[in-house]
Amino acid sequence: MADNEYVVQMKGITKVYPNGIAANQGVDFNVKRGEIHALMGENGAGKSTLMKMLFGLEQPTEGEIYVNGEKVSLTSPTVAISKEIGMVHQHFMLVPNLTVAENMVLGMEPKHKGMFMDYKKAVEITEEYAKKYNLHVDPNAKVRDIPVGMKQKVEILKALVRGAKILILDEPTAVLTTQETEELFKELVHLKEQGYTMIFISHKLHEIKQITDRLTIMRSGKSMGVYQTADISKEEISRLMVGRDVILTVEKDQAQPTDVVLRVRDLEYTNEWNKKMLNKLSFDVRKGEILGIAGVEGNGQRELVDMLFNLNIPDSGSATVNGHSVIGQPQRKIRDLGVSLIPEDRMTFGMAGTATIEENLMSDRCADKNTIMAPCLT
Repeated sequence: MADNEYVVQMKGITKVYPNGIAANQGVDFNVKRGEIHALMGENGAGKSTLMKMLFGLEQPTEGEIYVNGEKVSLTSPTVAISKEIGMVHQHFMLVPNLTVAENMVLGMEPKHKGMFMDYKKAVEITEEYAKKYNLHVDPNAKVRDIPVGMKQKVEILKALVRGAKILILDEPTAVLTTQETEELFKELVHLKEQGYTMIFISHKLHEIKQITDRLTIMRSGKSMGVYQTADISKEEISRLMVGRDVILTVEKDQAQPTDVVLRVRDLEYTNEWNKKMLNKLSFDVRKGEILGIAGVEGNGQRELVDMLFNLNIPDSGSATVNGHSVIGQPQRKIRDLGVSLIPEDRMTFGMAGTATIEENLMSDRCADKNTIMAPCLT
């Protein structure tokens, strides 16, 4: 039976994948109407899998889901949307070449003369919802040209346009500046005041304490309990997430760097949409130091990494490791110089999901004198 106190109830949810991995094990997850409820846990704790089942992207092996007191079978995102559930993904699901208005109505386009998309109507819909929810966007701007903070607003508005009253926000501040995060929080509180319910997935303890009403903590596919956010400390949240006490401050000795090992000079790159991503970028990295590169997503960090590992070629400039150029060099040669890459998108670029751990570990270590990469597993 459903409890009318909750707008979402997930009871005894278990998800076992065909390879035997149990992502969720008997999880109960309940959300009250009109609250901002945090879902917390380390990577691999099972939070994303749980939310994918609530949005119809995955199906539970066992368990029941109730929405607004009704037992439901969420077999697809379309079904979830029909139950007033929307999801704002960590990696935006927007089409860069389309305008904000076109993205807003994608899949539900208003028609002109029964055949063509009514673009004027799409703009009107975008402006109406932007004003209603205080999420101001430019309907006519191409998504590729707008800042990350506005892309976040477009994603939220897309869900609201489709009738969502329950919003799943997956790491919504991961790519935002502090100022953009504060603005987003004001907008989320505004939505809450209008009766909307939000599930907020995040690792950032100070944000959880600031914005949420209650929180559920997950570890190793199981729920570690539900808590009033105001009644639990950051230290206790961390301990429940990882199973041990966590030191929240980093103590380290003063770095004593020596020779320059990576030298970057005047890197320039203009992307396919004629946007300048790198503009005479220069810096040095010395042996024995950690160099941080800070910036909101979309400001050239990914392009810089691509240049250093021959995933792309700059328009001009140089990059050397111990005096050897890495621009345009085979990745095998770059690795031989002692350079490795841990990509931001590990699932697409960092591993082969269908291969074994052994095969993944060996994949960049197979070569002979006649080929760059040759099979070495039999």
